[in-house]
Amino acid sequence: MENKVNWWIKFKFWVKTPEGKKKFILILVFSIIILALFITIYLRYFSNKTNSDSTKSSNIFPGKTDETPTIKTTVSLLDGLKYNEDISNRHPLAVMIENHPDARPQSGLDKAKIIYEAIAEGGITRFMTIFGPDSASKVGPVRSARTYYLDWALEYDAFYAHVGGNIDALDLIPKIGIKDLDQFRYGTEAYWRVPQAGKATEHTMFADTDKLYSIAKNNKWDMTANFTPLSFKDDVKTELRPTTQSVTINFSTNTYKVKWQYNNDDNNYERYMAGIAHKDAVSGKILTAKNVIIQEVNRQPAVTRINEQGWTMQTTGTGKAKIIIDGKVIDGTWKKKDRNSRTTFADNNGDEIKFNAGTTWYEIVPPGTDVTVS
Repeated sequence: MENKVNWWIKFKFWVKTPEGKKKFILILVFSIIILALFITIYLRYFSNKTNSDSTKSSNIFPGKTDETPTIKTTVSLLDGLKYNEDISNRHPLAVMIENHPDARPQSGLDKAKIIYEAIAEGGITRFMTIFGPDSASKVGPVRSARTYYLDWALEYDAFYAHVGGNIDALDLIPKIGIKDLDQFRYGTEAYWRVPQAGKATEHTMFADTDKLYSIAKNNKWDMTANFTPLSFKDDVKTELRPTTQSVTINFSTNTYKVKWQYNNDDNNYERYMAGIAHKDAVSGKILTAKNVIIQEVNRQPAVTRINEQGWTMQTTGTGKAKIIIDGKVIDGTWKKKDRNSRTTFADNNGDEIKFNAGTTWYEIVPPGTDVTVS
């Protein structure tokens, strides 16, 4: 005990000397450095392994892991692309969208997977857009039905959203089993108006695709797609693509003159109308298509039973078609057996045409329409 006391007294005396004080500080600093180095090495090389082993051993349920579950995807019948399996083959939804200059730019067109463009009255074109995996919280302006659009909607057994229609179309809808989502019936459940100064009322109706799907679900309609899809293929390799290509379609006047410009990098076509880029009002993106089908369909002027002026189109049978794909044009034919059948396309050798996965745009034109490919 006495030796320990004497050692402590000597140590305190030594620390108080200038030389002892300096050495003590050096020893203290060196000890701290060694301790910090030890802690760093432990945390870097031993701690993570220990925690990982602990986590693995903490799983007391055999056959289960803590990994994030893999999201399952399936191929969509509409466009041949993969989506989450809960939405990839959602039942097709058709929405009528107008193309009067006062309706441009339209909303929601970029979310549609298939678009039909045809003249509705006079020389004014109208779109029937087919939605599936992607939703549009604002789509429109929504407009009225015509008989020939119904025949194309039946190819998908599509839910059909519109704002009234000419009397012939309204008479036909219940007769041929169209799953009808007429705004006249459902009002504000899925539709609303966005009044704008200087615009007529008919240019102001919009809809929400998810709300339209909710109505369909409440009606106990089948929510899963079940139709004959197009045949899809892989994109052509980059080295086989042309540098440029453009296609113009003159439906009536310059106001309805369409141009599709090939994009070599993305192997798709960008849409222009009336000389300017055709963009979606919500996203601001230019509209594009992987496939453009120019389908010649015979038409006749018609008058409905209440004297409305319009057109009828021969949607069944066969006719000429041009398929714009991969920077080239394929001359061929279309065929539709009956009202409910899917339209098929073949080249001039009779071989079925395979399409690129992605958006497909149908340009429905009467024979003799000015179409230029360059």
